[in-house]
Amino acid sequence: MQQKTTDELITQEMLLKIPYRWAAGEYVGEFLRELRHSGRIYANKCPKCGRFRCPPAPVCSRCHTRMEEREKWVEVGPRGTLLAFFVAEQSFLVPTTGDMLEIPFSVGVIWPDGAPVALWHKLEETNPDKIKVGMRVEAVFKPEEQRQANIFDILYFKTV
Repeated sequence: MQQKTTDELITQEMLLKIPYRWAAGEYVGEFLRELRHSGRIYANKCPKCGRFRCPPAPVCSRCHTRMEEREKWVEVGPRGTLLAFFVAEQSFLVPTTGDMLEIPFSVGVIWPDGAPVALWHKLEETNPDKIKVGMRVEAVFKPEEQRQANIFDILYFKTV
């Protein structure tokens, strides 16, 4: 019987920096402008099925109906209730900034006051023994002059 030979697999690691920009669109663009200028978080509602979206979307992802226009958006937060969370012990690259996250870090699913919608964001607290589902949290924003109209204008949610 002839033995198969295998070629040595050679790999090379490299970091690629590929800057990319895309339009946020009318709805997300307005949501981000509000974060930057007023420090307010908004959601919108589907007029057919009643589902809320945060950030607001032009079309309902459930029933494909046109969502409510800007004049009917609902301000949510800045406080809310923690629905779920995780604490990460391994870092990874943030694709929008190119930075590695410092560990440990925690992310929560927050139900902001004002509308039944879930918002994922970083939590200030990283000790899993001090984070509890159902606890109250509040958004902490960058100073207005440092905001860049992106979701990271909210630094994190702190325990209230």
